[in-house]
Amino acid sequence: MKRPPPHHWLFVFKVIVESGSITEASARLNLTQSAVSQQIKSLEDYLGRQLVVRGKKGVTLTEVGKHYYNVIKISLDKITYATDQLFGIGHRNVITLKSNYSFVDVWLARHIHEFYELYPDISVEIYTGLWLTDFGEIGRGIEIRYGDGSWSDSACHQLSDDTVYPVCSPRVRDQVGKPEDIFRFPLVAVMGNKIGWSEWCHQNQLEVTGMSASLYVESNLLAYQACMSGNYISLGIDSLVQGYLERGELVRLDAGPVRNTENFFVLEPSECSISDKEKLFVDWLRSTYAGH
Repeated sequence: MKRPPPHHWLFVFKVIVESGSITEASARLNLTQSAVSQQIKSLEDYLGRQLVVRGKKGVTLTEVGKHYYNVIKISLDKITYATDQLFGIGHRNVITLKSNYSFVDVWLARHIHEFYELYPDISVEIYTGLWLTDFGEIGRGIEIRYGDGSWSDSACHQLSDDTVYPVCSPRVRDQVGKPEDIFRFPLVAVMGNKIGWSEWCHQNQLEVTGMSASLYVESNLLAYQACMSGNYISLGIDSLVQGYLERGELVRLDAGPVRNTENFFVLEPSECSISDKEKLFVDWLRSTYAGH
């Protein structure tokens, strides 16, 4: 078995790819451009394959370079995460949480003070995004995702158990007498949700010709805001829309609810053990969410 290349060559390779050019990589690494070029050349000579192609507009990866970068990125990120846990962020009593934005806005921001009251010495960093790719270079740790729970990279603990039903403003509700009346109003569709209007109609045995949404948004919360300010009707998800219903900003239409195929989950990465502080947070989150 061939010995792996020196670690600093691999790190330089990763920085070059992520910065997009030798010039930018040298600035990030605080090295001269010739030193950066020499290290990537040494790595390519050691491997016997070209990894990057240098051009006027920066660098591009060869096919083998793309595959090798994916391997190196995962490996170096694991080392970074483990180092933070033992000597960095974990040592400073800080928990890093990556979360679906809607969950933070609707629930976590309103209850995180309860965790502080129990564990005042533990700080929490919260990063939010709509999609998994939004988290970029943030390391591994606790994560809250919305989906069907089929993620092989983590141990999943289900939080919500949602149903889906039409919601609208009180003024629109007064004009809806039967389910078919819903389709006289503009509909909001949330991109990415597995239960949309077509599936809701199918499960309620409603046949609507030429049905289509008038507004497509990325977030359920944007859909609810549109309903509050206009004549839109959206599909409400229990765990996200409940506060709007309680405050009277939206109302639930008397039309068939359907079981949602997606829910909120808290995830523990399966490839590394979470710290004792992270375990405390996961246990608190599961028990507190269940109690609300």
